[in-house]
Amino acid sequence: MGLGFQGHNLVHSVVIAEAHAILHRLQFALDLGFSNVILESDSRLVVNNIQKSSEDYSESRPFTWDAKNLAMKFQCCRFQFIAREGNGAAHVMAVEGMRAEGDLFSVEDAPLKALKVADSDCRSGRPP
Repeated sequence: MGLGFQGHNLVHSVVIAEAHAILHRLQFALDLGFSNVILESDSRLVVNNIQKSSEDYSESRPFTWDAKNLAMKFQCCRFQFIAREGNGAAHVMAVEGMRAEGDLFSVEDAPLKALKVADSDCRSGRPP
């Protein structure tokens, strides 16, 4: 498991920000040598644009196209939508990242609060 927060003040669209984050998460997993990846996002639009086989004409197209190409480098790569309510740990990490003075990346290590929220997410019926 890995996590990351990267500040980016040049993005003014939530959809572009999420597509950009997905692209960076894929590159992060690839750099770490992961071969099987499940990438979760609370942006149904971006996940759908990555998953569909037809042409994507959305504003996030450059990022979704790059994400599709990066995904092919993994043995198995799956994208899935998860509602914000089901992913409290991601919110906790975003808050922690906003407090950090720079970019924040971690592998198999997370703030205690994020671990507790992730455990709670799992116990609430959502599979890991």
